[in-house]
Amino acid sequence: MKPFQNTGDTNTEDFSPDTGQAWKKLYTRLQQDQLIPDTIPDRRHQMTPLALMAAAAVLVLAVITPFIYRSYLRQPAAPMIRIDTRNETATLIRPLTDGSLIYIARNSVFSYPVSFDRKTRKVELNGEAFFDIAPDPAKPFIIETGTAILRVLGTAFDLQSTHEGSFQLSVERGKVEVTLKADPSRHTIAMAGEIISTLGNRLVRSKQVATGQNSWYREHMHFKDENLENIILVLNRNFNTNFALADDKTGKHKLTVTFQRETAETMAGLICTTLNLKSQTINGAVVFSEKK
Repeated sequence: MKPFQNTGDTNTEDFSPDTGQAWKKLYTRLQQDQLIPDTIPDRRHQMTPLALMAAAAVLVLAVITPFIYRSYLRQPAAPMIRIDTRNETATLIRPLTDGSLIYIARNSVFSYPVSFDRKTRKVELNGEAFFDIAPDPAKPFIIETGTAILRVLGTAFDLQSTHEGSFQLSVERGKVEVTLKADPSRHTIAMAGEIISTLGNRLVRSKQVATGQNSWYREHMHFKDENLENIILVLNRNFNTNFALADDKTGKHKLTVTFQRETAETMAGLICTTLNLKSQTINGAVVFSEKK
Protein backbone atom coordinates (compact mmCIF):
# COMPACT_ATOMS: atom_id res chain seq x y z
CA MET A 1 0.00 0.00 0.00
CA LYS A 2 1.40 3.38 -0.97
CA PRO A 3 1.67 5.99 1.76
CA PHE A 4 -0.79 8.85 1.71
CA GLN A 5 0.52 11.91 -0.10
CA ASN A 6 -0.89 15.39 0.14
CA THR A 7 -0.71 16.73 -3.42
CA GLY A 8 -2.14 20.12 -2.57
CA ASP A 9 -5.23 19.53 -4.81
CA THR A 10 -8.23 21.08 -3.02
CA ASN A 11 -10.81 19.71 -5.50
CA THR A 12 -11.33 16.47 -3.58
CA GLU A 13 -14.67 14.64 -3.73
CA ASP A 14 -17.01 15.28 -0.79
CA PHE A 15 -17.70 11.88 0.82
CA SER A 16 -20.83 11.56 3.00
CA PRO A 17 -21.30 8.24 4.85
CA ASP A 18 -24.66 6.51 4.79
CA THR A 19 -25.59 7.00 8.47
CA GLY A 20 -28.94 5.29 8.04
CA GLN A 21 -27.32 2.07 6.84
CA ALA A 22 -24.74 2.25 9.68
CA TRP A 23 -27.44 2.59 12.38
CA LYS A 24 -29.37 -0.26 10.78
CA LYS A 25 -26.33 -2.56 11.04
CA LEU A 26 -25.73 -1.53 14.65
CA TYR A 27 -29.38 -2.25 15.56
CA THR A 28 -29.12 -5.69 13.98
CA ARG A 29 -25.95 -6.45 16.02
CA LEU A 30 -27.63 -5.30 19.25
CA GLN A 31 -30.61 -7.51 18.52
CA GLN A 32 -28.39 -10.53 17.76
CA ASP A 33 -26.52 -10.05 21.07
CA GLN A 34 -29.89 -9.87 22.90
CA LEU A 35 -29.23 -6.37 24.11
CA ILE A 36 -32.70 -5.33 22.91
CA PRO A 37 -35.67 -7.25 24.40
CA ASP A 38 -37.72 -9.25 21.90
CA THR A 39 -40.95 -7.72 23.20
CA ILE A 40 -40.01 -4.27 21.89
CA PRO A 41 -41.48 -3.76 18.41
CA ASP A 42 -39.14 -3.11 15.52
CA ARG A 43 -38.74 0.68 15.51
CA ARG A 44 -35.29 0.86 14.07
CA HIS A 45 -36.31 3.78 11.88
CA GLN A 46 -37.86 5.61 14.85
CA MET A 47 -34.91 5.29 17.28
CA THR A 48 -33.17 8.56 17.96
CA PRO A 49 -29.42 8.87 17.41
CA LEU A 50 -29.01 9.43 21.18
CA ALA A 51 -30.73 6.13 21.98
CA LEU A 52 -28.63 4.29 19.44
CA MET A 53 -25.44 5.83 20.84
CA ALA A 54 -26.40 4.62 24.34
CA ALA A 55 -27.06 1.14 23.01
CA ALA A 56 -23.74 1.20 21.20
CA ALA A 57 -21.97 2.10 24.45
CA VAL A 58 -23.60 -0.90 26.16
CA LEU A 59 -22.40 -3.15 23.34
CA VAL A 60 -18.84 -1.86 23.56
CA LEU A 61 -18.74 -2.42 27.32
CA ALA A 62 -20.16 -5.92 26.91
CA VAL A 63 -17.45 -6.75 24.40
CA ILE A 64 -14.38 -5.24 26.08
CA THR A 65 -15.13 -5.96 29.77
CA PRO A 66 -14.21 -9.69 29.59
CA PHE A 67 -10.93 -8.80 27.90
CA ILE A 68 -10.11 -6.22 30.57
CA TYR A 69 -10.90 -8.72 33.35
CA ARG A 70 -8.78 -11.48 31.81
CA SER A 71 -5.96 -9.03 31.24
CA TYR A 72 -6.08 -8.05 34.93
CA LEU A 73 -5.94 -11.69 36.02
CA ARG A 74 -2.92 -12.24 33.80
CA GLN A 75 -0.94 -9.40 35.39
CA PRO A 76 2.51 -10.89 36.07
CA ALA A 77 3.64 -11.17 39.69
CA ALA A 78 6.77 -9.37 40.80
CA PRO A 79 9.91 -11.21 39.65
CA MET A 80 11.24 -13.52 42.36
CA ILE A 81 14.83 -14.24 43.36
CA ARG A 82 15.34 -17.87 44.38
CA ILE A 83 18.19 -18.90 46.68
CA ASP A 84 18.97 -22.62 46.89
CA THR A 85 21.54 -23.59 49.54
CA ARG A 86 21.81 -27.30 48.78
CA ASN A 87 25.42 -26.83 47.70
CA GLU A 88 26.38 -24.48 50.54
CA THR A 89 28.56 -25.54 53.46
CA ALA A 90 27.64 -22.59 55.70
CA THR A 91 24.73 -20.33 56.60
CA LEU A 92 24.10 -17.92 53.73
CA ILE A 93 23.28 -14.37 54.81
CA ARG A 94 20.90 -12.35 52.64
CA PRO A 95 20.08 -8.74 53.58
CA LEU A 96 16.80 -7.50 52.04
CA THR A 97 16.01 -4.04 50.71
CA ASP A 98 13.80 -3.22 53.73
CA GLY A 99 16.67 -3.75 56.19
CA SER A 100 15.67 -7.29 57.23
CA LEU A 101 18.34 -9.98 57.54
CA ILE A 102 17.72 -13.60 56.52
CA TYR A 103 20.11 -16.37 57.63
CA ILE A 104 19.44 -19.33 55.32
CA ALA A 105 20.48 -22.78 56.54
CA ARG A 106 21.88 -25.48 54.27
CA ASN A 107 19.48 -27.55 52.15
CA SER A 108 16.90 -24.76 52.05
CA VAL A 109 15.17 -22.69 49.38
CA PHE A 110 14.29 -19.06 50.05
CA SER A 111 12.43 -16.89 47.52
CA TYR A 112 11.79 -13.16 47.70
CA PRO A 113 10.73 -10.45 45.20
CA VAL A 114 13.15 -8.12 43.49
CA SER A 115 11.23 -5.31 45.19
CA PHE A 116 8.41 -5.42 47.75
CA ASP A 117 5.03 -4.00 46.79
CA ARG A 118 3.41 -1.06 48.55
CA LYS A 119 1.29 -3.09 51.00
CA THR A 120 3.21 -6.21 52.04
CA ARG A 121 6.62 -7.85 52.17
CA LYS A 122 5.99 -11.42 51.08
CA VAL A 123 8.60 -14.21 50.85
CA GLU A 124 8.62 -18.04 50.68
CA LEU A 125 10.66 -20.66 52.53
CA ASN A 126 11.19 -24.39 52.20
CA GLY A 127 13.74 -25.49 54.76
CA GLU A 128 15.18 -23.51 57.67
CA ALA A 129 16.13 -19.88 58.18
CA PHE A 130 16.54 -17.34 60.93
CA PHE A 131 14.62 -14.11 60.30
CA ASP A 132 15.57 -10.74 61.77
CA ILE A 133 12.78 -8.54 60.44
CA ALA A 134 12.99 -4.75 60.21
CA PRO A 135 9.91 -3.06 61.76
CA ASP A 136 7.38 -1.49 59.39
CA PRO A 137 3.83 -1.31 60.85
CA ALA A 138 2.41 -0.14 57.51
CA LYS A 139 3.84 -3.10 55.60
CA PRO A 140 3.62 -6.52 57.32
CA PHE A 141 6.21 -9.18 56.55
CA ILE A 142 4.54 -12.40 55.34
CA ILE A 143 6.25 -15.79 55.02
CA GLU A 144 4.56 -18.61 53.11
CA THR A 145 5.65 -22.16 53.81
CA GLY A 146 4.28 -25.53 52.78
CA THR A 147 2.35 -25.81 56.06
CA ALA A 148 1.53 -22.34 57.34
CA ILE A 149 1.55 -18.61 56.65
CA LEU A 150 3.33 -16.31 59.11
CA ARG A 151 2.65 -12.61 59.53
CA VAL A 152 5.03 -10.33 61.46
CA LEU A 153 5.86 -6.64 61.80
CA GLY A 154 9.26 -6.46 63.49
CA THR A 155 10.67 -9.51 65.23
CA ALA A 156 13.33 -12.24 65.20
CA PHE A 157 12.67 -15.97 65.03
CA ASP A 158 13.90 -19.31 63.76
CA LEU A 159 11.65 -21.15 61.30
CA GLN A 160 11.85 -24.76 60.09
CA SER A 161 9.26 -25.76 57.50
CA THR A 162 9.27 -28.07 54.50
CA HIS A 163 6.77 -29.03 51.82
CA GLU A 164 6.69 -32.50 53.39
CA GLY A 165 4.79 -31.06 56.35
CA SER A 166 7.35 -30.43 59.11
CA PHE A 167 6.97 -27.11 60.92
CA GLN A 168 8.56 -25.47 63.94
CA LEU A 169 8.72 -21.80 64.89
CA SER A 170 10.93 -20.50 67.73
CA VAL A 171 10.41 -16.82 68.55
CA GLU A 172 13.39 -14.92 69.93
CA ARG A 173 11.96 -11.39 69.91
CA GLY A 174 8.55 -9.85 69.31
CA LYS A 175 5.55 -11.93 68.22
CA VAL A 176 4.48 -13.91 65.17
CA GLU A 177 1.00 -14.77 63.90
CA VAL A 178 0.73 -18.32 62.51
CA THR A 179 -2.13 -19.61 60.33
CA LEU A 180 -2.44 -23.15 59.02
CA LYS A 181 -2.88 -23.28 55.26
CA ALA A 182 -4.99 -26.45 55.36
CA ASP A 183 -7.39 -24.93 57.91
CA PRO A 184 -7.21 -21.10 58.20
CA SER A 185 -9.54 -21.22 61.21
CA ARG A 186 -6.59 -22.62 63.17
CA HIS A 187 -4.26 -19.75 63.97
CA THR A 188 -2.36 -18.41 66.95
CA ILE A 189 0.12 -15.74 68.02
CA ALA A 190 3.51 -16.87 69.30
CA MET A 191 5.39 -14.66 71.76
CA ALA A 192 9.09 -14.40 72.56
CA GLY A 193 10.38 -17.56 74.23
CA GLU A 194 7.66 -19.77 72.73
CA ILE A 195 7.74 -22.58 70.17
CA ILE A 196 4.90 -23.39 67.79
CA SER A 197 4.90 -26.75 66.03
CA THR A 198 2.32 -28.84 64.20
CA LEU A 199 0.76 -32.11 65.28
CA GLY A 200 -1.55 -33.42 62.59
CA ASN A 201 -3.85 -30.52 61.79
CA ARG A 202 -3.22 -28.70 65.08
CA LEU A 203 -0.84 -26.01 66.30
CA VAL A 204 0.99 -26.96 69.51
CA ARG A 205 2.59 -24.39 71.85
CA SER A 206 5.57 -25.02 74.14
CA LYS A 207 8.33 -23.11 75.93
CA GLN A 208 11.88 -22.79 74.65
CA VAL A 209 14.73 -24.44 76.53
CA ALA A 210 17.89 -22.35 76.66
CA THR A 211 20.50 -24.17 74.55
CA GLY A 212 23.30 -23.22 72.24
CA GLN A 213 21.23 -24.38 69.28
CA ASN A 214 19.40 -21.04 69.22
CA SER A 215 22.50 -19.35 67.78
CA TRP A 216 23.27 -21.85 65.02
CA TYR A 217 23.08 -19.14 62.36
CA ARG A 218 26.10 -17.30 63.85
CA GLU A 219 28.48 -20.24 63.86
CA HIS A 220 29.42 -20.40 60.19
CA MET A 221 28.24 -17.33 58.24
CA HIS A 222 28.78 -17.05 54.50
CA PHE A 223 28.39 -13.93 52.36
CA LYS A 224 28.27 -14.31 48.59
CA ASP A 225 29.04 -11.27 46.43
CA GLU A 226 27.63 -9.01 49.16
CA ASN A 227 28.20 -5.28 49.73
CA LEU A 228 30.67 -4.50 52.51
CA GLU A 229 28.13 -2.17 54.17
CA ASN A 230 25.72 -5.11 54.57
CA ILE A 231 28.46 -7.41 55.86
CA ILE A 232 29.46 -4.86 58.50
CA LEU A 233 25.82 -4.49 59.53
CA VAL A 234 25.58 -8.25 60.17
CA LEU A 235 28.92 -8.48 62.00
CA ASN A 236 28.10 -5.56 64.31
CA ARG A 237 24.69 -7.03 65.08
CA ASN A 238 25.94 -10.53 65.90
CA PHE A 239 29.43 -10.09 67.32
CA ASN A 240 31.17 -7.73 69.68
CA THR A 241 32.48 -5.58 66.84
CA ASN A 242 32.26 -1.88 66.12
CA PHE A 243 33.06 -1.61 62.43
CA ALA A 244 32.39 1.54 60.40
CA LEU A 245 32.97 2.96 56.91
CA ALA A 246 34.82 6.12 56.01
CA ASP A 247 32.47 6.83 53.09
CA ASP A 248 29.70 5.35 50.95
CA LYS A 249 32.11 4.34 48.19
CA THR A 250 33.98 1.98 50.51
CA GLY A 251 30.73 0.32 51.54
CA LYS A 252 29.87 -0.57 47.93
CA HIS A 253 32.78 -3.00 47.57
CA LYS A 254 31.47 -6.54 47.06
CA LEU A 255 32.92 -9.47 48.95
CA THR A 256 32.52 -13.25 49.10
CA VAL A 257 33.73 -14.45 52.48
CA THR A 258 32.99 -16.89 55.31
CA PHE A 259 33.38 -16.09 59.02
CA GLN A 260 33.62 -18.73 61.76
CA ARG A 261 33.60 -16.74 65.00
CA GLU A 262 36.94 -15.09 64.31
CA THR A 263 38.10 -12.21 66.48
CA ALA A 264 37.32 -8.65 65.42
CA GLU A 265 40.98 -8.15 64.55
CA THR A 266 41.04 -11.24 62.31
CA MET A 267 37.84 -10.23 60.53
CA ALA A 268 39.10 -6.69 59.94
CA GLY A 269 42.38 -8.03 58.54
CA LEU A 270 40.55 -10.41 56.22
CA ILE A 271 38.33 -7.64 54.87
CA CYS A 272 41.27 -5.28 54.29
CA THR A 273 43.41 -7.93 52.56
CA THR A 274 40.62 -9.12 50.28
CA LEU A 275 39.37 -5.67 49.22
CA ASN A 276 42.73 -3.85 49.38
CA LEU A 277 41.46 -1.45 52.04
CA LYS A 278 43.01 0.01 55.15
CA SER A 279 41.58 0.30 58.66
CA GLN A 280 42.23 2.54 61.62
CA THR A 281 40.68 2.84 65.06
CA ILE A 282 38.83 6.11 65.61
CA ASN A 283 36.94 6.73 68.87
CA GLY A 284 36.76 3.00 69.53
CA ALA A 285 35.46 2.09 66.04
CA VAL A 286 37.43 0.22 63.37
CA VAL A 287 36.97 2.40 60.28
CA PHE A 288 37.57 0.97 56.79
CA SER A 289 38.69 3.28 54.00
CA GLU A 290 40.31 3.26 50.56
CA LYS A 291 44.09 3.06 50.21
CA LYS A 292 45.43 6.19 48.57
